[in-house]
Amino acid sequence: MKALVMGGGMAGLATAINLLDLGIEVELIEADEIFGGRASSWLDEDGDMIDNALHVFFPYYVNLINFFKKMGIYENIVWKSTDFYYAMDNGEQAVMRFANLPAPFHAAAAFLSLFRAYKGIPKWKMLFTAASLGSAVLFSKEKIESLDNMTLAQYNARRGPHDAMKPLEPGINGLTFTPSWMISAKVMVNWFKKVGASYETSRVGFANGGLGDIWVGSCLDYIHSKGGKTELKKAVTSINVEGNKVKSVTVNGSEERTADLYVSTMSPYSLRRVLPPQSFYFEYFRDLMHFTYAPSLSLQVWFDRKLTDVDVTFFSNDCIFNTYADLSNVLPHIFKGGTMFEMVLSPADHIEGLPDEVIFDIAINDIKRLFPEAREAEVRKWKVVRERQGVYRAYPGMEKHRPFQRSPYENFYLAGDYTKTHVSSGGMEAAIWTSNKCAELIAQDKLGKTIVLNEEFNADRGFTPVIKVANRVAPFLVGGLVLRGLARRALGKSKD
Repeated sequence: MKALVMGGGMAGLATAINLLDLGIEVELIEADEIFGGRASSWLDEDGDMIDNALHVFFPYYVNLINFFKKMGIYENIVWKSTDFYYAMDNGEQAVMRFANLPAPFHAAAAFLSLFRAYKGIPKWKMLFTAASLGSAVLFSKEKIESLDNMTLAQYNARRGPHDAMKPLEPGINGLTFTPSWMISAKVMVNWFKKVGASYETSRVGFANGGLGDIWVGSCLDYIHSKGGKTELKKAVTSINVEGNKVKSVTVNGSEERTADLYVSTMSPYSLRRVLPPQSFYFEYFRDLMHFTYAPSLSLQVWFDRKLTDVDVTFFSNDCIFNTYADLSNVLPHIFKGGTMFEMVLSPADHIEGLPDEVIFDIAINDIKRLFPEAREAEVRKWKVVRERQGVYRAYPGMEKHRPFQRSPYENFYLAGDYTKTHVSSGGMEAAIWTSNKCAELIAQDKLGKTIVLNEEFNADRGFTPVIKVANRVAPFLVGGLVLRGLARRALGKSKD
């Protein structure tokens, strides 16, 4: 049995590996000139590493971590401390530092550390930030699912002032490339709950080198060792359907490829362009039309001197960038001397059409405002990265449009972070989860096997269950005490 996997990003490479492990012959084709998709990197003309964006890892990426361990590359993740820094005007900084305490006290300590120094909003508004996040920790899975019918801004408006979530906006923008008034509340509440689940899950990991360097080569070696074939610069230009099956795929406009199974790990935008018109009589394929691109850019800037000694993630408000890190501190063996900021520029709807020079000038002014040392520093080089950017925009209601991995065509499957999964709205963990699910379905449908590849994330919940019960019981206890007091008072008056 032969499978043709279309798309060589993380989902495509993982799917190819899973199918080879099932004993299926695999041919993998990719339209780009490199493998890795959005999780890629390359060298510039000076031999310096360029990432397509600042990628970070979280411990709740359990399936990605399992995949890396299987490939023997888990040690390529550099785990950092549980600190998130906020850079503010004139060198002032605040830090959200998670303490090594049972949940949810670890998160309470982190918020208290931020509360003391953050100046983006008044202190009284930050109390609403804490209350909103605190309630999210107690939400059930069903409650979180129901939040997909509103934006995060609407969710917040019900709980406090409109800008109470300003401290979290940089993280929202950096993770989803979407502002809070557009992003589904479910997406971010789910993320807050997982990252804040325990002290351990609050850690951040970085790739120990270029993101593509740490994983792509190992995957290709594995595929080739199993007899799989891979090709670059092979763009799918049409998917040819006959009856209820995919008959063939046309590549580069003229070359026809055939297989027993076809798996698309292409983006929804690419897939909907190459499907035949009759496919859209299925609501399953019409759902692809709901997907909208969330643009982003990234910026790398090399300075001739150190601007900071922080080796974890930075956040900043009211800048062209939002989430960033000094990779000369994170990876000093790669970025030697000076500072090298890698910065996420998002939401980028209003800037992606600007010239690179304008984007850099805006960014450098913001950097000098936040880091006084930059005012005297010399910029050695800079690069606005536009390649392989963006994710789908998780508007409210998008969850119901995410396609299941098994399609209406009996030999056609989908994988990719935009397809149906409960683990996140997109990103690396979703890519691996959907690849695993795709392989599970193929094993069941075509091989008559039941396999389980995906693992559920389960954090040490500490005292959270106790607090959850107390939160439910407290209104009844308070109500009972009030009624008891009223009854005693009434009884006392009757005796008089």
